[in-house]
Formats: sequence, structure tokens, C-alpha cells
Amino acid sequence: GGDEFALLLLGCPLEKARQIADDICTAVRGYRFVWQDRIFDIGISIGLLELGQSSGTMEDVLNAADSACYVAKQEGRGRVHIYSAMDEVAARQRGEIHWLRKLQTAIREESFELYVQPIISVAGRIPRGPAVEVLLRMVDKEEGAVAPGQFIRVAERYQLIGALDRWVLRTTLNAVAAGGIRLPDQRSVAINISGQTMAEESFLDFVIDCLDHSQVDPAQLCFEVTERAVLGDLQGARRFIGVLHGMGCTFSLDDFGSDIGSLSSLQDLSIDFLKLDGVCTRNLTTDSVNQEVVAAVARLSKAVGFKVVAEQVEDQPSFDSLRDLGVNFIQGYYLEAPQALGE
Repeated sequence: GGDEFALLLLGCPLEKARQIADDICTAVRGYRFVWQDRIFDIGISIGLLELGQSSGTMEDVLNAADSACYVAKQEGRGRVHIYSAMDEVAARQRGEIHWLRKLQTAIREESFELYVQPIISVAGRIPRGPAVEVLLRMVDKEEGAVAPGQFIRVAERYQLIGALDRWVLRTTLNAVAAGGIRLPDQRSVAINISGQTMAEESFLDFVIDCLDHSQVDPAQLCFEVTERAVLGDLQGARRFIGVLHGMGCTFSLDDFGSDIGSLSSLQDLSIDFLKLDGVCTRNLTTDSVNQEVVAAVARLSKAVGFKVVAEQVEDQPSFDSLRDLGVNFIQGYYLEAPQALGE
């Protein structure tokens, strides 16, 4: 691949190979790439495999080297990992190697598809808010449209999630600009951004460039970021959210509900919407705890100026309960299942 290289050391003992690999990591770590007055750090992870008569076929050797590289990257940048048979066994048990290879192919070939799901206002016509959420599917020749639950964790573990988030953003803005995604006046399209991507220094510039190139009004873009991602890097999140919010974008705090007390930490962020975790929106007619959680979030959100979105709403009783408890927007299969863009 464009960022993968192989080095074959002939007649080289394992310890000497480890020393060479460490030297390579040190050399790469010490290099600074300068472009347009910006300095970029370069990182590398190395998987080391000793070849012998018992190493198997060429495919076996490459698979083993891949596994060692994945473990090295998982352990952190600038690491060298010597292959162990347990690496591949453990990875295969978790299904990571299977999905990682499919994901790498999909990224290389851009084999993805956007799905859209509507978000409705339960208070009639409103001045602004998300109208649809875009959802990612990986298109696989063998398995068809694959939901993100199968590959997102692998993408995050092996630091590929940034490529997915960039594809989704670029494709969504192009669809809005071309009329493929039609938005009512003053409504927006919701896009999920991972905490890992948001923490990348270059991603903010990428978003601004995409907005400029597409000529889409920033107010038509609503970023969904998780509560954990924001609280995990509050300073970085404050900058990312502050700059784009100042341009007109809105922000929704996704998967909210695990820690209502964290609202106090979020008041000084430019957050517009809270999106209740699906765990909180289930069995509302019989689960008094969930009822109290939703009611508390609705009251607190109103006090600090947030609107509340409820997702994963599956039936009419849940819809009615959420509306009565003060939720502003509702999304879920009860209203409409996600549809492939263009269908």
C-alpha cells in the first residue's frame, strides 16, 4: 500500500534485525517534514518476522508479517513487534484480521455507500435543527452492504477511522451541493465524527477546505461527536467546535445519557443538541428509570440551551412518551429505516 513497505534482510540474525528496526524507528521519528510553513511529524510501526524452513508459504509469511505490523501499531507509534504465533490467533479470534483486510481494500477502492435516515421535529416547524443523519455502509463483494458495527472498532484500533470520516464528510457535502440530499430551509444534515479524527490537527483544515470547495452553507452541517470524545480531549474539542461553530456549523453530543452530571462540564462548549443514547429511549412505558433519565436530560438541556434528539425509537408508545417528556427531535426505525442515498 501507499503507506506500507517491506524490508527483506538476508542472512540476518533476529537480534540484529531488531536493532536495525529500532534504528529505522529512531530515524523516522527524528525526521521533520515541512510543507507550507507547517512541520509534520512522521511515525512508523514495524512488525518483525524471522523466516525459516517452517515459515510456510509466501502467503503465510505475508499474513504473519501483517499480524506483527498490526500488533506494533496497536501498541503505539514508533514500536517494533516481533511476530508470535499468538498474534494471529488472538487477532483472528477477534475477527480483526478479517475485517481489517476488507476495510483496507474498501478504503483503497472507496467501496462505501451513504445511507440517510430522517430526523423529525415533534414540536412542529422549527427554525433550525438536523433533518437527516448520514450513516456509513461498507460495500463488500461477498457480504454486500456492511453496517459500521462490523468494522468501526477495527478502524479505530488501527487508526483508519480518519479516512472513513473524511470520505463521509466529502461525499455528504458533494451530495448536498448536487441536490442528492435535500434539506428543508434552515435544517441540517448530521454527520458522525470520531474522537480520534477530531483530535487530528489536520482535520479542522480539511473540514474548512471541503466547505469552501463544495460551497455548502456551514449552517447545513451538524457534527455529531460523542460525550466521551469531548471529555477525553476537552481543550482540543473546544477549539474544533469553537472554530466551526463560529462559521455556522452546529454540534450534537451523541450517545448522551451515561453521565448526566457531565452537563456542567459542557456548558461552555458551543453544543446545540444532545442526542440521547438508545439505551435511554427503550421500554419507556414500563422502565421508570429511563423515564426519569429522559425527563432529567430534557429539563437540564432546556436550562442550558440545548435541544434534545432521541435515536433508536422503535414503536409508537416510545414516540409518544418521548414527545410528552420534552424531547425535541426523534429518529428511529419507527419513523423510517435508513435508505441508501439515491433510492
